[in-house]
Amino acid sequence: TNRDDHNVRVCAIKFLCLLDGSNTLHKTFMEDIFIKLLDKDEEVSRSRTRYYANSLQHRIKNRVWQTLLILLPKLDQNFLCGILDKVFQAGFSNNQASVKYFIEWIVIMSLHRYPQFLNKFWDCFSYDEEKLKTSICTFLSVLSHFDIILQNTPEKKPALKKALIVVLQWCFNHNFSVRLYALVALKKIWGMCRMLHVEEFEALTPVIESSLQQVENMHGTGNARRNWQRIQDHFFFATFHPLKDYSLEAIFYILPRLSELAEDEWISLSKFDRFTDIPLPPAFQWYHSRTELRDLKPSDWSQQDMGSSSSETDSQTEWTDVQKKIIPWKNSTPSLDLEMVFQDRAAKLGKSNSRLIVVASLIDKPTNLGGLCRTSEIFGASALVVGSLHYIQDKQFQHLSVSAEQWLPLVEVKPSQLVDYLQQKKNEGYTIIGVEQTAKSFDLTEYCFPEKSLLLLGNEHEGIPANLIHHLDVCVEIPQQGIIRSLNVHVSGALLIWEYTRQQVIKQKQ
Repeated sequence: TNRDDHNVRVCAIKFLCLLDGSNTLHKTFMEDIFIKLLDKDEEVSRSRTRYYANSLQHRIKNRVWQTLLILLPKLDQNFLCGILDKVFQAGFSNNQASVKYFIEWIVIMSLHRYPQFLNKFWDCFSYDEEKLKTSICTFLSVLSHFDIILQNTPEKKPALKKALIVVLQWCFNHNFSVRLYALVALKKIWGMCRMLHVEEFEALTPVIESSLQQVENMHGTGNARRNWQRIQDHFFFATFHPLKDYSLEAIFYILPRLSELAEDEWISLSKFDRFTDIPLPPAFQWYHSRTELRDLKPSDWSQQDMGSSSSETDSQTEWTDVQKKIIPWKNSTPSLDLEMVFQDRAAKLGKSNSRLIVVASLIDKPTNLGGLCRTSEIFGASALVVGSLHYIQDKQFQHLSVSAEQWLPLVEVKPSQLVDYLQQKKNEGYTIIGVEQTAKSFDLTEYCFPEKSLLLLGNEHEGIPANLIHHLDVCVEIPQQGIIRSLNVHVSGALLIWEYTRQQVIKQKQ
């Protein structure tokens, strides 16, 4: 009956933390889970499904690597040696920012614990450049924490010499992002070389230092100078410490927040505190991360840089309201009543005050959401409901919406809040209409839309979940003549939005 999966996850995470690597049964169990999770990540990476920020695929991969991080300290050297290549291979995949940071964190911790694995790590830089592309940034990010990796290494100079040779070649790459990541790593490694007086590279001193100096002193306010400063200020390079920040708070709340993962994926410490009867092993740094990391705000640099940062970040860990509304246009007056603004907008555009609400909270592709935003605005829907307002910052969303989000009221209702939201709208007199093929669906050509209609659109692949079906008043499906199973969700939504609009226009004319 509990629609919040955080409690389920918290119980599972605490259970994994209680496992003991010295117990043979526990050890076998953890190793089996670790391999299965790596296989799951590989399966998602190989899927033909487009991998969008905050999509189902993104969330699955994020949860996989969070769980792997929890298990990592409990695994022995022999097992890690056997699976490290799979971890490295995961780094070559096309990963969203949050997943990328978790993979890098695991690699850094593994190399710190077992520096003898460095030879395997160097192999990652020797693949064909076409295979590496920008995924090499993942491994260059690891080198930016090389001081932590070498803490347990008695002979640091040979490893530093190898690292310097590896990094230098990437400082001349044709890709600008790769060069930036390489320069950040070079700055770290060269500083360590100078501190330990690695004589073999004395001849390179003028070249390397002048190169770094030139980057630091770039003139003007162009993108190159701005990006160099932004990447250095980014939390992963400037503040984050892979060892000191190893905590539940960092893994499940701080990093998801700083990498702008959807807010319903942030698990606050208060949720871990609710299960105080479960004892916690003293070896695990359970709760808080360092204040320096906890107090940071999301940076405007990431590999999937959106080009703009959110103007307002809601840092609440618990949601007290079912929905939150925004007035997206820039020049609005905060004191104006929201309904008056919407009516004024409709009057100016010569549109009727529609009573149609389009609910797209289950949709996770920015392209579909952007298209629906445009369609909803054009046909005068009263609101578009989305799972997260972060989508409107996505360039793919903006490309399809062509500024419709500036004229259409947007409402944020997370998928976990949909049951409450639908019930609220029922109480307000709305008919809840599911766009879904079921045994009792009405044919669209035969259905008469009530004035107060709410359209619930399903997920691109799973449709409307079974637990939501019985909250619907009716299901409507589009008659098809072809063989393919269904239409694209934006197209389906657009057809129903138009049919509602057509029927209401005819009523008004009568």
